[in-house]
Amino acid sequence: MKKLLISLLLSSSALFAAPIAMANSQFSALQMAQVQLDSLSFKNIMRQFYSGQMSRGYVDDEELSKMPHITLGQADEDENTTVALMHPVIEYKNNAKESRYLVMIEKIQVGSEGNVVSCHACAGTADLFSFKKLHNGQYQLVSRSAKDAEFSGSWGRVGLDLEEIAKNLKPLGKNLVGSIFQNGYTSTGTTELWWEALHLPENDFINSYGVADAGADNGGSYEEDSPLYYSYDSSLDVINNGAAYFPLKVTYQGEKPTEDYDQIRKVNYSKLFHFNAIKKEYK
Repeated sequence: MKKLLISLLLSSSALFAAPIAMANSQFSALQMAQVQLDSLSFKNIMRQFYSGQMSRGYVDDEELSKMPHITLGQADEDENTTVALMHPVIEYKNNAKESRYLVMIEKIQVGSEGNVVSCHACAGTADLFSFKKLHNGQYQLVSRSAKDAEFSGSWGRVGLDLEEIAKNLKPLGKNLVGSIFQNGYTSTGTTELWWEALHLPENDFINSYGVADAGADNGGSYEEDSPLYYSYDSSLDVINNGAAYFPLKVTYQGEKPTEDYDQIRKVNYSKLFHFNAIKKEYK
């Protein structure tokens, strides 16, 4: 059962899973460049990308209510509405050392009383946009996430921490900048983690891809002296080999169960993961 769960985490579109690429959309740099804004204010972003969908919104959450927010669309049959939240804009450099600006609009479900719809299996969604600043002071769209892209998440929120993402930005390919980070969840005494890679390309859609299992610990169910106890973690290194997509090396250490969970062994080994540009996945 655990083997199946980890497989879902790394290769499906389950709510806790690393997101899959959306193959039905076609990227057009020309279309992106047609979007130019005077500023990256909440007002300008929402008018550009969500016109005709907006209405007054209310969120009964002290932290979230401080963020710029607005309701999108109509309430569903459970009287839940979608509320869009704008996170602080992140400035970063592409591989040519040019400034880019990352905007994230997170979309959460809110009940009729303003409460965030939150459960272990409830994930929020998000739209990501990358802009560059033109000589005339305007901001031109460079790329964005596909409109039906899916991202990891739980408890009603999307699993994209922009502060962590900004801290880990680095080259992930010859002409690609992105960020490596971990996501995970805890259930019935076991914590499962996995690695994700956020790609910020300028010739394709922005997306986050599951890379590999990052670690696990069942200390919430077993004492350390139990023969059923295990705990292992990992580190990830980007191997700059000059390719379009750099391989990622994950090194595991600790006490790790085998894939069938029949045995638990001490491990210290590394594994390389390569990005398949056609299938849009790390293997």
